[in-house]
Amino acid sequence: MSKVTGSRDGADKKNEVNNGSGQKIEIEVIDAQDASDPGEALEVDEQERIEFLSEDVELMAAQNAELLDSLRRLKADFDNYRKRMIREQTRILETAEAELVKKLLPVIDNLERALGSAGESGPKGLAEGVAKVLELMLDTLARDGLEVIDPQGEPFDPEQHEAMMVVETDECPEDTVTDVVQKGYRFAGTLLRPAMVRVSCPIK
Repeated sequence: MSKVTGSRDGADKKNEVNNGSGQKIEIEVIDAQDASDPGEALEVDEQERIEFLSEDVELMAAQNAELLDSLRRLKADFDNYRKRMIREQTRILETAEAELVKKLLPVIDNLERALGSAGESGPKGLAEGVAKVLELMLDTLARDGLEVIDPQGEPFDPEQHEAMMVVETDECPEDTVTDVVQKGYRFAGTLLRPAMVRVSCPIK
């Protein structure tokens, strides 16, 4: 029959086992206090997991901020592009309209001449008809942006007027438009044709 006896060497615990044949076998016994605590291991694993997840959250937050910034820049670029396209389309339309109105200016000139001729020697009904057609055309074009430049008695403006002749006179200040040979026109702020005028100068 085996016999077990205990002994201690420092902090280690050993048991001697008699196997019945007179030989003693030492068996090392591990104290339960020396073993690692399972609860402590779980706590360490949980802390590591939290730290790992925190790093993931920070990384995702940084990526989201970068994507949001890219989206904002893309939206701003698109808004600028849309505004440029609207301005360009508006400019093209205004240019096309201005060219169309410019082609109608000779028609207006001829109607004005016809009105002058009819008023002098033509039938009264003809003059009234021409006047109504001219008035209707000018009113229609004015609603779309046509402006008449008729600078009679105004100071000469080289940006809006073209001097056809200089007239010596003391009846008005120098550089005053004394007569309008041909009216000028603006459309939507763009000069289509300067007014052809005679300009005063002092008598020498």
